[in-house]
Amino acid sequence: MSELVYRISTAKEWEELQSNGSSFGGDLDKSSAFIHLSKLDQVRSTLENFFLNSKEELYLLQIDAKKVCNHFSMLFNGLGFDCDSWKN
Repeated sequence: MSELVYRISTAKEWEELQSNGSSFGGDLDKSSAFIHLSKLDQVRSTLENFFLNSKEELYLLQIDAKKVCNHFSMLFNGLGFDCDSWKN
């Protein structure tokens, strides 16, 4: 069973991800040195709190936390996922 997290990205971030294979995120991510993700039940409030007046095209990225957990265990453990329990 997969554990999904979500990333709200601007078109610019999405294009960067598509062309480079990675992205440093938006201004908030860069200033906090943290890529912000949400659980499904947090997406609406994230949109309302951080993107309400945005004129940019937005993308909702769905990420299988289990597939990338080993590389970002602190991030996913902070969202309440136990990366250690997914190790083979």
